[in-house]
Amino acid sequence: MKSLPSQLPIFIQVAKSGSFASAARALGISAPAVSKAITKLEDDWQVKLFFRSSHSLSLTQTGQQLVDSLSPSMALIQNTIEQISDATQSAGGTIKINLPASSIGQEHILPLILEFMALYPKITCDLHFDDRNVDLVEHGFDLGIGVAINQDSRLVARPLLVQDIGIYASPAYLDQFGEPSSIAELANHRCIPVRSLTTGRFHNWRIKENDHAKLLTPSGNLIVNNFAAAKNATLAGAGISMLGSWMFRDEIASGAIRPILQPFWGEPTTIWGYYSSREYLPMRVRLLIDYLVENIERMA
Repeated sequence: MKSLPSQLPIFIQVAKSGSFASAARALGISAPAVSKAITKLEDDWQVKLFFRSSHSLSLTQTGQQLVDSLSPSMALIQNTIEQISDATQSAGGTIKINLPASSIGQEHILPLILEFMALYPKITCDLHFDDRNVDLVEHGFDLGIGVAINQDSRLVARPLLVQDIGIYASPAYLDQFGEPSSIAELANHRCIPVRSLTTGRFHNWRIKENDHAKLLTPSGNLIVNNFAAAKNATLAGAGISMLGSWMFRDEIASGAIRPILQPFWGEPTTIWGYYSSREYLPMRVRLLIDYLVENIERMA
């Protein structure tokens, strides 16, 4: 069974307009492109659809039969497209979103959400900034952003962005204490552990030595319980941290922070969007997810 030829919408427009030039203007393509499409359709089907002269264009009997058969279907398709478009433009309601309290939530995702709300003013975004591993379904969230893969079978995890998790220090710290050249030398430095709000344990550092992945539990005399505090302490020269590269994008560019021990960094991590796996996903949520996927790269 042959698939429907792509030239059919062009044929319908020519029949409606009465000329190749008028159809070309309506379709936003060139008149030669319209003529070529009609010729290909006639050659493929071995039928003549139009009588052509230097001054006029008219349908043959076969062409008229085709128009009569296709027009109701084309009108139905057009009507469906317009309904979908109208539904998209009029999308409204509230989206409850759980975001990391660190910069990925406030400096990268939040600006995109504000852009999205400008496009869809009838949509309200209820934002919750929390570094804990929250049960999205239990707490009624429509969407969650994070780096941990949620094993909840009720959720779908969609990748948004892949970024490095790196080791960083300020120039002031390195000037005072020197720059370590190996992971073993970190034992003689002030690392900044981050305690998990969910488990109470330190977040391990994912490193690579001799091409083998390892987990390192950092130690230091300054312990914090969120990544934003670890970033600020690192900038203040309090020690060495392992954080997402997105947290120091501007500071690396300005020289306020320096990446160190780069050969020992572990594998990049993925930032995910989590949402309900139920068959019906509200239009507003689907629109936001698609917007984040399409635009997050420029915020990295």
